[in-house]
This record gives sequence, C-alpha cells and structure tokens, in this order.
Amino acid sequence: MNVFVTNRTETPLTIGYNGVLYEFKKDVSVEIPYSGAKQLFGYDDGDKEAALVRLGWIRLHSELEDGIKKLAQFEITTEKPVKNSYQPSAVGVVPLRVEKHVGGKSSQRAA
Repeated sequence: MNVFVTNRTETPLTIGYNGVLYEFKKDVSVEIPYSGAKQLFGYDDGDKEAALVRLGWIRLHSELEDGIKKLAQFEITTEKPVKNSYQPSAVGVVPLRVEKHVGGKSSQRAA
C-alpha cells in the first residue's frame, strides 16, 4: 500500500528510504510506500519521537513539542490528491532517450 505525503512547510525536504531519495517540495504530494511513511514520519505510530530524531528535527526531549508542530505540517493520506502530485524517481536518474524512426516505430538507444 502507498500513501501520499504533502509538505506544507516553506522548506523542501529530501530524504532517502529503501535506496530511493524522496523530495518533498512545498505543496506537492509525493507517493511513497506505507512502510516509508511509517519509518520516516512515524505514520500510524503513537510515539513520533524516533521519527523526529531520524529527521534531525529534535536532539533533546525538550524539543519534542516544536518537532511535533513541524511534523504536523506534513499531511499524509491514503487517497491520491487531485493535483500537484507526482511519483518520485531516483534523484539524478535520467530516462533513456527514445528515437523515432521513419514509419512511426520507436526504439530505445542502448546506454
């Protein structure tokens, strides 16, 4: 199952999960695995402290309240948003160039 995460902060967040870098830009919904949302944002967990430490938003327990406020600005839903969403790909990966030949057939060029 996948979920959609929308960053409502002014600051973009780039973080990796399971070998893929996810970039959460302001007001753009990003589709990520449920397990990624659970690990990265503490989704469906009562205790968010471990996620906040992993994100680097808190170092001390006394900073927990501020971290929770920042985390609350990331909306997580199971329903696909209507606009401003995309499925992330690995950062820095470029798709193969598609060349069209006479006759309308296409082929991919070897790397």
